[in-house]
Amino acid sequence: MQKKWLALILVAIVLLLFLGPPVSNFLNVKLVPAIGDAMEWRSRWLAGRHGVDCGRVRIGGDPRAATACALQAQAEGKPFRVRYDIMGIDSAVAGGVVRTPDGRLYGLSFDGNPTGAGGTSLFRQRVSQLPCPNPPHLWVNPKGRVNCFQQQLSQPNGITAPNIEPY
Repeated sequence: MQKKWLALILVAIVLLLFLGPPVSNFLNVKLVPAIGDAMEWRSRWLAGRHGVDCGRVRIGGDPRAATACALQAQAEGKPFRVRYDIMGIDSAVAGGVVRTPDGRLYGLSFDGNPTGAGGTSLFRQRVSQLPCPNPPHLWVNPKGRVNCFQQQLSQPNGITAPNIEPY
């Protein structure tokens, strides 16, 4: 059985190398939604097996339920994760907050394709993880999203800046 999987993986790699962009684009469009992106995996790993999934707020979605969930989990000392998709210019962009089982808070920033080729790349997606300042405090910003760095909105220096909200 292991030899079959190994052979399948090798064939997939060869196809990817020889057929290039068409296969890569197919994998990006079909595989990433099926298995989740790097933000999903990182936040799930940080929050742990028993972490509360407060949800993913899509672009233009109402963040109130996800934000209330995160605030309640924080107040109860439970690990949690929450994600807010943000309108990107040339790729998928998101921000979120995660509390680990040992009580540490992190802000996460996601860029689906830092090269600017659009969408979410299977191999080029990136997640930045920054520890929230101590003592930890969760703010609800004017857009209704939870943030651990500052309450007000301000223009970020870049996509990996902790205040990613204006995007």
